[in-house]
Amino acid sequence: MGASEIFSRFNLIFEREGIYLIYNSLSNSFVELDKESYDLIRKLRPGDIADSLPDSLYEILKRIKGIVTDDSHEIDKIRYISLKNRYNTDRLILTLNPTTSCNFACPYCFEYSHHGKTMTDEVENKIIDFIKSQSGVKELNVTWFGGEPLLAFNRIESLTSKLLALDLNYTAGIITNGYLMTKEIACNLDRLKISRVQITLDGPEDSHNRRRFLKNGGSTFKKIINSIDTLIKCAPTVKVLIRVNIDEENADAFLPLYDNLMERFEGKVSIYPAFTGDSTDKGTTCLFNKQQQQSFMFDIFQKRGLNLVGFYPTMFRSECAVRGQRSYIIGPEGELYSCWNNVGNPDKIYGFVDGKLTNEHELLKFKVTADALENAECQKCLLYPVCSGGCPYERIKRYENGENPNDCPLIKLDIEGFLWNHYLYKTKNNKNVSETDWPSDFF
Repeated sequence: MGASEIFSRFNLIFEREGIYLIYNSLSNSFVELDKESYDLIRKLRPGDIADSLPDSLYEILKRIKGIVTDDSHEIDKIRYISLKNRYNTDRLILTLNPTTSCNFACPYCFEYSHHGKTMTDEVENKIIDFIKSQSGVKELNVTWFGGEPLLAFNRIESLTSKLLALDLNYTAGIITNGYLMTKEIACNLDRLKISRVQITLDGPEDSHNRRRFLKNGGSTFKKIINSIDTLIKCAPTVKVLIRVNIDEENADAFLPLYDNLMERFEGKVSIYPAFTGDSTDKGTTCLFNKQQQQSFMFDIFQKRGLNLVGFYPTMFRSECAVRGQRSYIIGPEGELYSCWNNVGNPDKIYGFVDGKLTNEHELLKFKVTADALENAECQKCLLYPVCSGGCPYERIKRYENGENPNDCPLIKLDIEGFLWNHYLYKTKNNKNVSETDWPSDFF
């Protein structure tokens, strides 16, 4: 037992319904205690020397980093690991937009007013040269995005064949509205190494068709559902993610929709609620605020035991890729953007794949501005070790508006409540409650 070791300020000790628990965010560990241990620990305050505890309890706390030499030292390690991951050069992350055209006219879309353009052979070849110029790359992860990427499926096929020829560890996914997912396309996904497909619904049929409609005003819900049937049948190994946008208009319809989809697709899809932000700055009024989002999550758990988006912070500072050194969003003309929300906006282009840098300010803004790693308020937070500070786009927008930039996760609203729901979910499903979630590079 080290005499100088202290009780960490990254511990949370609480009791619910006669259950005694400790959570530590440095190691992302959650442990159930007996009452005697709980009573001993609750007497300690952050910074207290922890030399009065029984050896067995001391060893448990030491293992989960409930006892450390210095919390400031632990923060430095977190910052170091995060920066190391940001500037990892082994992995190249690309969001490829083969077209900015779309067959939908969703009124809330950030790309709604943009003119559609489609990638040419010349740009395709420049992208391959760009990738070859990234020395030391071993892994290549691609997300096909748009517009609606399936409008340019021939370009996806053509570019994929060249990407596979690069002999890198290649993985890919696609974000699509699903309307154009034909049998021919679905049966080719495995050949194209597309292992995950995300499709969005805006609630049940009536709600969806009011907001995700064709440019000619036509409805889309039934065809998307049929397309998912085709996808499951033709590409059974592909992971299908159905994102359901939730707001004040359709929240009550989520559970019936969830039941219908799970029954129709025989549990072969992952369905999860999502809460859209107002990236259009159009003043959309039906969006859920964070308190409403939390209430929604707690409500579906209490009613049905569903834990669809997670009550537990299972990722260790998992940051948005836009902060990374080798993460690029490439438009159909070879233009480079810092964020998906900026695709199609000419004012947000910072360069091109041929090496031309046209807006260094726009590039650097998304790499360093409003960085949660360096934020003093964030560093004081219990969740600092397991929180990346939220969406960089939102943080930067708030910072530029003179507001507090912090985009805190929902769990911040009620940490004990989220952890308690996690405990209930684990015990209900006969899973071990005491756990650790250390990253591979944790030390």
